[in-house]
Amino acid sequence: MKTAAVVAEYNPFHSGHKYQLEKTRAAGATHVVAVMSGNFVQRGEAAIYDKYLRASAAVKCGADLVVELPLPWATGTAQTFARGAVGLAKAFGNVDMLSFGCENSDLPVLEKLADTLYSEEYENIISSLLSQNKTFASIRQSAVEALCGADIAKLLEKPNNILAVEYIAAAKNTGCNFEFNAVSRVGDGYNENIYSGNGFASATALRETIRNNCFDSSLVPEEVSGFYTDEFSDFSRLDLAVLSKLRTLSVEEIALAPDISEGLENRIYSAIREAVSVEDLLEKIKTKRYTAARIRRIVLSLFLGVKAQDSVGTPPYIRILACNEKGKEILNSARPELPVVGRASQLKELDGRAGEIFSLECKADDIYALSFAPARECGAYYKTKIF
Repeated sequence: MKTAAVVAEYNPFHSGHKYQLEKTRAAGATHVVAVMSGNFVQRGEAAIYDKYLRASAAVKCGADLVVELPLPWATGTAQTFARGAVGLAKAFGNVDMLSFGCENSDLPVLEKLADTLYSEEYENIISSLLSQNKTFASIRQSAVEALCGADIAKLLEKPNNILAVEYIAAAKNTGCNFEFNAVSRVGDGYNENIYSGNGFASATALRETIRNNCFDSSLVPEEVSGFYTDEFSDFSRLDLAVLSKLRTLSVEEIALAPDISEGLENRIYSAIREAVSVEDLLEKIKTKRYTAARIRRIVLSLFLGVKAQDSVGTPPYIRILACNEKGKEILNSARPELPVVGRASQLKELDGRAGEIFSLECKADDIYALSFAPARECGAYYKTKIF
């Protein structure tokens, strides 16, 4: 038995995801556990389909067990996202391999990048550059170029490379003895919103076709082509709810959100007083230094009540979303460091920090239910049967 962990959003699950799972099996994995974002994702948006549908699609197409990456980590920076996901994989106690997709699958180079990003030399250069009016991504690029050269630094322009490097760093920083398996991304780029016919469509392009009622089932595995209905989440339906919530916040409350620094809370507070839509709000906050993705994550966190302290460390429980017979074998052979929960009765027993994070997740899920048309009722966490 050789168990691999993959980290994913499956927003939605597509043929490229199935390809990655097949490559993970080809690398020797007999069992696969997917650590997947819940109903909100790292882009600072709501997932187009709910986590139970997306987890079921993954199990249909090659994963054996899907567990949830809780909200504070799923909607965090790449570093926070990776730390949470790798922490959950480690907590099983029987995961042998960490498999991930990336634009460049040269593992020695990726490992060199991971070591560089957590070196003292890198931190010193970053500190000297922070006063410049540039995004953190461009400052990071300059620091890595100074230490590793332009060719290696250029790899950080690709989103999956960034996550791959953070997965490796998180594993090394927490003492995980994982075998790494890097799978080269095939087909369209991560942010391509129109399918080019180049192998596999991106999740971005698939979301566009679903929202525009022109979904092409040939772009996803046959096993799940019937999963993608016209009953999908559209978070813009909650624009007024978002603005209503944010208008009640003080500067001090805004300052408690993740990724707030350098007085950004004051800029956000002023923009909230003027904005008449969420898009208007994002435009008013965004600058050359503060990217749209960062601002979207902050706005989402403020709306859902996520604070910076919530994502400290790693998730405090393992929540099962979908499972097959081989998934049960993973669970039976695990030596878990955390509570493993799959039934409503177990969820209600969570206390302490685990209870707090789970409560935050439940409240967010109940809000997510309102982004459908027609809106859904509360309490899906307690009503969905896993096994």
